[in-house]
Amino acid sequence: MSTTVSKTTDTLIEAARVLFTRYGYERTTMTAIARTAKRGRRTLYMHFPSKEVLLRRVIETELNKILDVLRTIADKDIPADRKIMELVIGRLHNVRHTVFRNGSLRADFRRFYLTIDSIRRHYDKIEIGIIRKVIIEGREQGLFHFGDAEVMAEIIHYSVKGMEAPYVRGLLAGSVDAHTLERHARQVILRGLGMDV
Repeated sequence: MSTTVSKTTDTLIEAARVLFTRYGYERTTMTAIARTAKRGRRTLYMHFPSKEVLLRRVIETELNKILDVLRTIADKDIPADRKIMELVIGRLHNVRHTVFRNGSLRADFRRFYLTIDSIRRHYDKIEIGIIRKVIIEGREQGLFHFGDAEVMAEIIHYSVKGMEAPYVRGLLAGSVDAHTLERHARQVILRGLGMDV
């Protein structure tokens, strides 16, 4: 893809995200997206044949930002126990940031849950791979003692994923502060990985 095409695509995705956030999916038109992006409708439809396809790309773009954060954490030169906790807490914080940054899309979340869930299945596999890599590092460092790395990675991933909604809504343990949350999560996760904490 040429740089110009890529820049146009990115511009259209960001314009759609801004309008979906401000007005919601239903009230945002393709014409408004093209106008906000300072592109013609023909250009918009060449890149995105429908508003639903564009919504999927907005969601994918936001999920890629979270993955970038997780990859950066996984590449840090720190002990695996600190790294796994940064992954968990970093993921929760970034999901909350993404939800709040995208305002009106929160209201549309229930409507698009199946679409979002189908997109996230692909990202779940990538995240599980990142977690698996870190827990294998921890075993190699002599920190973690457990059986199957794949199973442990999936358990950690899906446990954290299950905490997303209550964390974002401030319902997790009466919306405890980040330090307290991390302290309790550390006990559960690191003990599960065989560390004496």
